[in-house]
Amino acid sequence: MTATAQEIPGDGTFLIGEEVRPGTYRSAGPTDNTTDCYWARLKGTTGDANEIIANNSGKGPATVTVLPGDKAFQTSGCQTWKRLS
Repeated sequence: MTATAQEIPGDGTFLIGEEVRPGTYRSAGPTDNTTDCYWARLKGTTGDANEIIANNSGKGPATVTVLPGDKAFQTSGCQTWKRLS
């Protein structure tokens, strides 16, 4: 994946500016009815909870704006994220 990609797969941690462009993305929600769609904007990639800038999970569609100052975007259990702007 490159920083010019218009989509983010539903699982993984992606570096901003290298693998994902800043912008607003939308997912249709979880991959199935038994899981939640989880996302997090991160200021680091060590896995420390203090690195979470913002996060959320739910069973419906989700929208998130990834900012240029974010280090990474983490997603789990979500359908593909599509860039809106």
